[in-house]
Amino acid sequence: MTGRPDKLNLVKWLTAGGLAVAALVNYRAMIEYTMLMFNSPIEDMSHGWVVPFFSAYVVWRQRDQWKAVAGGVSWTGVFFTLFALVLAFFGARGAQSRMEQLSFILLIWSVPYALWGRGVARLMVFPAAFLLFTIPVSSFLDVFTIHLRMFSTTLATALLNGVGIVVERSGTALYSRVPGAEFNVDVADPCSGIRSMFAMMALTAAFAYFFLRSPWKRWVLLAFSVPVAIVGNMVRIISICLVAVWFGQDTALGYYHDYSGYPIFLVGVLMVFALSEWLSRISFRRGAKPGGAEAGAEAAAESVEPAPPASFPRTVAVLAVLLSAVLGVFAVNRFVPPPEYSPADFLAHALPANIGEFTGDRPLFCHNDQCLQSFLEREIAGGKKAPDGRPACPECGRPLETISLGEFNDLPRDTEIVKRTYRSTDGLVYAVSLVIAGRQRASIHRAELCLPAQGFVMQDADNLRFRLPGRQIRARRISALRSGGAPFNLVYWFESRDRSCCSHTERILVDVWDRSIYNRINRWAMLAVTVSSPLDSPLAVDRFEGFLAELYPQVMKRKGGKDE
Repeated sequence: MTGRPDKLNLVKWLTAGGLAVAALVNYRAMIEYTMLMFNSPIEDMSHGWVVPFFSAYVVWRQRDQWKAVAGGVSWTGVFFTLFALVLAFFGARGAQSRMEQLSFILLIWSVPYALWGRGVARLMVFPAAFLLFTIPVSSFLDVFTIHLRMFSTTLATALLNGVGIVVERSGTALYSRVPGAEFNVDVADPCSGIRSMFAMMALTAAFAYFFLRSPWKRWVLLAFSVPVAIVGNMVRIISICLVAVWFGQDTALGYYHDYSGYPIFLVGVLMVFALSEWLSRISFRRGAKPGGAEAGAEAAAESVEPAPPASFPRTVAVLAVLLSAVLGVFAVNRFVPPPEYSPADFLAHALPANIGEFTGDRPLFCHNDQCLQSFLEREIAGGKKAPDGRPACPECGRPLETISLGEFNDLPRDTEIVKRTYRSTDGLVYAVSLVIAGRQRASIHRAELCLPAQGFVMQDADNLRFRLPGRQIRARRISALRSGGAPFNLVYWFESRDRSCCSHTERILVDVWDRSIYNRINRWAMLAVTVSSPLDSPLAVDRFEGFLAELYPQVMKRKGGKDE
């Protein structure tokens, strides 16, 4: 009997090793996706490559403390493991990598908690939480980044004008019309500062963990890294504008744009280090020695007592529940048949020719990248024809297509897009697009992600409710303009067989639930309407609602359903 604790500890390590191998197999696709996002132009998370190695180093550095505090099994740890497995199930079945990442990180913390108790769990908090910096967030936080972009451009405009450089702001774009110093710089999502913010936070968290002993000092330093990153990004925007004034827009948006972030980020890092040094000298206890590297070397050590060894039956029960739950969920994720796609028969795959006072016309697009003109079908009626009988571009003679070149290149081939432009006698234009998703999630995405790439400047975004007979539609409205053009509104929302919503997050959660529980992949459609004038008055909104009241029942064939 004297050897039983050692044998149980060996069994625990074998269990942990087996679960680690099973996790690597189960999360392989998620890990590959995460590494792909590290180099994605949308995310650009180059700091993510370092994060797992740093977490592993912290665990290795704590190995002696692990031995000191390791105790018996914990049912609380099992509870957190079960919660992580719920996330793993919905993340895998719902094809949501971020949810899988959260479950993976929680398992890294909860499994040691279940096997060795609270002392080990406390030591694992930081290395596990630090892995949160590997989760891609830039493309997921566009609601936040647009306000961050607006804030940065507003301050940059004020400062540039304050020093005598005449700059105008339009939404997230800065431009100058001064002869000889013209430029047009749009602060898109990648330049919002969200990337440098998370990179700075990751670096600061690592530094604070090792060199600051007091928890409040660590949190102060981490909080300080956020405004440092924001101010640094604003300084970069200002410097790009200055280079555009002095050396031209091509120079500013070329080599300088690509590499100007590095020295500014370095200055921010030095500022964080300086604050850390100042914080390390603060002490509220008489005779206490200031912090620093020596004090911080023991920062990871928490004053914890090892839990008493658990009884043999309890240990066996915990190990059995842990193994069966983890392996059971992983097996379901791997071997259950994939969900089936629902049909799109709730939609009319065409738009009406005319709506009330509005006369409809079909837009056509040239795919010649040296031309890229667009026309309305009536404008070129009777004109040149391509060899295949389709209308030809009056400018270059290429066949005209029903979707733009960007949509053709960026969207999966099974995405169905129907467009029609409606014009009233007084010149008001409603351009309607019906995008019906194919089998890939990339078929539909938020307009906020593609408008800047198409040369539009977003000025504002909010949610509005539009009254239709017997229902209300909640839609996302974006105020935007093209540089040098008039402002317009883009209104869009999503439709499925039994639900209407304008929230990308809600759409994702609905998909996760239906894929996981009903083994069904919803077929979504996005209905988008570009309004040639802003919806900034009750009269404009009433007229738009009247248009939707006639359009909606001719597009949506389903009856009933849930609206926001």
